[in-house]
Amino acid sequence: MKKIDIFKILSIILPIIFICSSFTGCINKVENVNADTQVRDSIIIGIGENVYGFFPSLESYDVTTMMINKNIFNSLVEFDQIFRTKPKLATSWNNPNNLTWRFYLRENVKFHNGYNFTAEDVKYTIDLIKENETHVLRDLLLSVKEVKIINKYTVDIITEKPCPILLNKLVDIPIASKKYSDENKTEKSPVGTGPYKLIEYVPDEYVKLESFKYYWEDLKVKNVTFKIIKDNEEMKNATVAGEVEIVTHILPRYYDEIKNTSALQVGRCYQPTVIFLSFDFREYDSSGFPGEKNPLSDVRVRKAIYHSINVSQIINDVLNGSNFAEPASQFVTPLIFGYNPNIERLQYDLNKAKELMKEAGYEDGFELELDCHEGADNLKLISKLIQSQLSGIIDVKLNFLPTEEYYMKLFSRNCSFYSIGWLAATGDGGEIFDYMLRTVDQKAGVGTYNLGYYSNPDVDRIGENISHILDPTERLELMQEGFRIAMEDVAWIPLYIPKCVYSVTNYIAWEPGAGMMIAVEDIDFK
Repeated sequence: MKKIDIFKILSIILPIIFICSSFTGCINKVENVNADTQVRDSIIIGIGENVYGFFPSLESYDVTTMMINKNIFNSLVEFDQIFRTKPKLATSWNNPNNLTWRFYLRENVKFHNGYNFTAEDVKYTIDLIKENETHVLRDLLLSVKEVKIINKYTVDIITEKPCPILLNKLVDIPIASKKYSDENKTEKSPVGTGPYKLIEYVPDEYVKLESFKYYWEDLKVKNVTFKIIKDNEEMKNATVAGEVEIVTHILPRYYDEIKNTSALQVGRCYQPTVIFLSFDFREYDSSGFPGEKNPLSDVRVRKAIYHSINVSQIINDVLNGSNFAEPASQFVTPLIFGYNPNIERLQYDLNKAKELMKEAGYEDGFELELDCHEGADNLKLISKLIQSQLSGIIDVKLNFLPTEEYYMKLFSRNCSFYSIGWLAATGDGGEIFDYMLRTVDQKAGVGTYNLGYYSNPDVDRIGENISHILDPTERLELMQEGFRIAMEDVAWIPLYIPKCVYSVTNYIAWEPGAGMMIAVEDIDFK
């Protein structure tokens, strides 16, 4: 497996498993306002990870790296708080035909070095990513055939087939300067059109940005420091002490202490994320049952495992109750396009589980290894609880692995039974089909994160169709049907949807945005 893949899975999963990122949908915010009225123009934001490169030299597609880059660069479009696309460098767009997206670009926009933004920069950026087979953003542009410049401020993006979620994917494509790149072939500083310029980055310490005076919108924050604090306890202490003014990864166990700090506002927010269990589906030659039939290839066994999971106990005993998580019924949350409200969780029913095991020929159970990421306290506790819950039908052995070793094993498709999560970053359930449910096909670029070789021809057919149907009503119906079929297969066992705690100093006005990003241009002072 390529290094890029390991970084990508880390990017999607680590913020999820640690339950330490925020998302739109505040359900409980405390408004504590002090009398401090001093003029402010600088802030310090706490982040838990380093930045793995600046566009175009990105090593990772993780939340922190993309968040910092999004403050330096603009994309053609961006998400609002509920995953609807809205203008950014493109002021409007239309479809002259089913294969063409025409974008009308914002005029009088400058890059940080003073160069003007034009259609040439859009074409250059997309071509650059597409031509680099190892670029971490290349998967987002696989559907793009070519980019045509119509005039200085109009550009056509032409796809191989109709691509209904191209706009969603373009949200994560920063636009770089062609002229600057042509003039600087060696290592260079990031130069975007975004609201902030990079001043300094010191790994494990901080990232410093400064407002761009020619940005087209008024910026209340002139200087921002992203302080890197990897330890959760240290981050909590820095928050309470006022050393950081915005933090989006406060663990639930710190909620009461932070909420009772008078200088802070605290909120709990949903993530577009599902934490789940999944399997190796291969009937023979599976990783956990070499030379014999894999019991996990039998849907009755998978359903038995599902019926044995008491997710309410997991939420109440480990995740501090329903204020911080809720049971998941399927592959996506209700905020994501494609969610099927008619899918319900299989009920916790140990007797039903035992009946299914007997019917499948495994009345006496079998031994199964559950691979686990050892870095997250909550995940360790959840894994031990699942081990206990499943003891009524099978003997689960826990295999705790260091971060990189765990994901290396996972990406080698060498796990029989594993726990992981998925953040639907595009806001569209189509990515679940493309990445995780469709049969692994490297040439076609699908099934990239189908780590257990799940395969169902009906799901494949639906996944192929929804990737090209532009009509949203027809597409939604198909997607919901595909999710129904895959859930009947128990392609995953959905566990829970995490809610995360965020903290804001009370003189700052800000709420989390879609995709767990902090857009500094949206921050104001009270």
